[in-house]
Amino acid sequence: MQTFQPDLDWFDGFARYLGGAQEIERKARECGAFQRARGVKSAFDLVRLALMYGPGGLSLRGLAAAAEADGVAQISDPAVFKRLHKSADFIEALCCDALAFAEKAVARPEPRPDGEAPASRPLRLVDASRLEGPNGRCWRLHMAYDPRAARILEAKITAMKAGESLRRFCPQPGDIVIADRGYAQPEGLRQAVEAGADVIVRVTWNSLKLTDIQGRPLDWLALLGRARDCQTLEIPVLVNKPRGRFAPFPMRLLVIKKPPEAAEKARGQALRANQKDQRKRIDPRTLESADFLMLLTSLPAEAFPIGAVAELYRVRWQIELAFKRLKSILHIDQLPAKSDEIARTWLHAHLLLALYADHIQDVLDVFSP
Repeated sequence: MQTFQPDLDWFDGFARYLGGAQEIERKARECGAFQRARGVKSAFDLVRLALMYGPGGLSLRGLAAAAEADGVAQISDPAVFKRLHKSADFIEALCCDALAFAEKAVARPEPRPDGEAPASRPLRLVDASRLEGPNGRCWRLHMAYDPRAARILEAKITAMKAGESLRRFCPQPGDIVIADRGYAQPEGLRQAVEAGADVIVRVTWNSLKLTDIQGRPLDWLALLGRARDCQTLEIPVLVNKPRGRFAPFPMRLLVIKKPPEAAEKARGQALRANQKDQRKRIDPRTLESADFLMLLTSLPAEAFPIGAVAELYRVRWQIELAFKRLKSILHIDQLPAKSDEIARTWLHAHLLLALYADHIQDVLDVFSP
């Protein structure tokens, strides 16, 4: 792993980005990470230690030696461990402040008088990625990404047991939230719509309990047969919940014929997945639906016809590239820490650096080439 070694000017700019030395110290004391200057002279030096350990790629022993050589701290590696162990909430809080700053920078155009949505409505791509650590410990990075500004809007690092859900995010009024099929959950969809956002989410025939507007179950084979003849199909549906009290709410179901190569690949994946459970026959609806991209959306049909919604959904690949950059450039997926709190410090240090990189790019974008 390549080490991250910025110069002092870089650290000065980074401190200003975090609000200055006094704000950093206030936050550190509030989180219980820095109570007295013993070994580590300031709260910002504690941030530097986290960056040297996380994206810097240093071991605890190497960190102690490098910190003394660079004049950052005079501290042993057991003391470094204790300091970083107490810093997880502090570094996470700095990430939250940086994300709040990023959210304020999003341009939100006013709706048109006739109610039609402008083409420049903010896009919020949502996904999650698995981060593996030693001894089989894994973490999940939940992220919302703005593809136009190429920056992270929201990010949360949780244990793997915390599943993917739109309820983990806070979309703003006017946002268009775009997510994959793991986010096709009734409560999350409703929360996003009630927040004033619109949603585009990929679904399968068994992702949700969908009915027609009269409340009757969908005949998926008949519906897909109609879509095969027409290439595309759009019907109004009600989103229900299989159990418990839940008031159904309306959305649009869009069915779009895939290119032959993509359809063949999807059928092959469905057959291979079914082979793992030899006791069950593959459902004919699974094979039939492999030929189609199915999207559920709350966007109005007048402003966003089926082709426009499909084009918006295709933007979703950009969040996959964002995850790849975090892994291939910052190596956020090469977690060495065995302690949960140390792991949180390590992961949030990477995230903090990624957010600062987004900020630097924003600053550079305002200058003429």
